[in-house]
Amino acid sequence: MELVSRARLIIVSGIGWMFDAMEILILSYILAYLGQLLGWGPAERSIVILANNLGLLVGATLFGYLADLYGRKKIFIATLLIYSIMAPLQGFIKNHYDLAAVRFIMGLGLGGELPVASTMVSELSKPLERGRNVVLLESFWAYGTILAAAISAFLIPRIGYTTAMILLSLTALYAAILRTGLPEPMASDSGKRVSLAELLSRNRRIVLISWISWFSIAFGYYGAFFWLPTILSGKGLTLIRSLEYAFYMALAQIPGYFSAALLVETIGRRPTFIAYMALSGLSAIGFAYSRTPVDIMIWGTMLNFFNLGAWGIIYAYTPELFREGYRATGVGSSGSIARIGMIIGPMIPAIQSFETALAIYSATWILGSLAVLAAPETRPREAVARAA
Repeated sequence: MELVSRARLIIVSGIGWMFDAMEILILSYILAYLGQLLGWGPAERSIVILANNLGLLVGATLFGYLADLYGRKKIFIATLLIYSIMAPLQGFIKNHYDLAAVRFIMGLGLGGELPVASTMVSELSKPLERGRNVVLLESFWAYGTILAAAISAFLIPRIGYTTAMILLSLTALYAAILRTGLPEPMASDSGKRVSLAELLSRNRRIVLISWISWFSIAFGYYGAFFWLPTILSGKGLTLIRSLEYAFYMALAQIPGYFSAALLVETIGRRPTFIAYMALSGLSAIGFAYSRTPVDIMIWGTMLNFFNLGAWGIIYAYTPELFREGYRATGVGSSGSIARIGMIIGPMIPAIQSFETALAIYSATWILGSLAVLAAPETRPREAVARAA
C-alpha cells in the first residue's frame, strides 16, 4: 500500500483532531456560561468535569486496544461518530447531572480519538517525515483551542448556545465522513491481541518513562487551562475580558507547534521536549505572579507557546518508542495515564491558591522533562546525517 499524500493525511486527520480539541476545551467555557446562567457552583461544575475526564480516561485505554485489535481506520471513524452524535445534546440540557452523563459518553470518543489518530498518522508517514507530521497533526489542537475560545466569546452570544452546539456536531460528523478516504496502515497488525501486562513485560522502562512524561504534561496543562478564565478573572478582568485574553493567548499555540515541528527533525525529539517543558515551567511561574495586563499577556502567551509545543512533541515521540503491534496499546496506555493527570490537575486550584497551583504545575513539568533523559532519541538516522 502506498503512503497517502502528506497534505491529505495531515488535513483529514487534523480536522477531526481540531474538533476533538474544541470539544474538550469548550467545556470550560460551557461551564462558565451555564454556571452563570443556571447558578451552578464549584461542586456542580466539578461533577461535570470529573465525568468528562473519566470518559476520556476509559476511551483512551479502550480505543487504543481496539485499534490494535480491529485496525486504526474503523476505530478512527468510530471515535468521531460517538461525540458528533452526543454533542448536540449539550444544547438542550439544563441539569448538571444530565450534562455529566452526556460528557462522559462524549469523553469515550474524545479520549479514543487522540492516541488512535496520532498512531495512524505516524504509521502512514514516511520515516523522515513521521515526527514532523505528528507535530503538525497536533498543531490542529491549537486551531481547536482557538475555535473554542472564539465560539464562546463571539458566536454563542450572537446565535445562542443550543444552535452553536448543533452546528459543532454537524462539522464533526463531516470530519468523520472525510476519514473514510484514508487507508488502513499496513503496520497496524490488526487482529493481534495485545495486553498491557505483555507490554510492560517487554519494556517496562520505556513504559514508565512514557507514563511519567504524559502524566506531567497533562496534569499541568488541564489544571492551568481548565481554570484559565477563572485565573484571569482573579487578576481583575471581567468574564468577557478574560475570554478575550484567553483567545489572544491561544494564538501563540500555532507558532509553538510549528517551531516544535522544525526542531524535532533538526535537533531531535528528546532535547526539544525537555526544553519546551522546562520553559513551560518558567512561563507558569511568571504568569502566576504577573499583575499588569502587559505582564499577564506576555507570560500567558509564552505558556501557550511552549506548553502546546511540548504536546506536539510528545505525540510525535511516543509512538516511536513502541514497536509495531504494541504501538497503539503503548500510546493508549500513556493517554490513560494522561487522563489521570487530567483528573487530578484541575482539583489543585480548588484547595490551593492559583499561584501555588501554578508552581506545582511548573515543578511537575520539569519532573516530566527529566524523566525523558532516560529515553532514547528516535529521530531517524537519515535525518541526523542530513542535519549534520
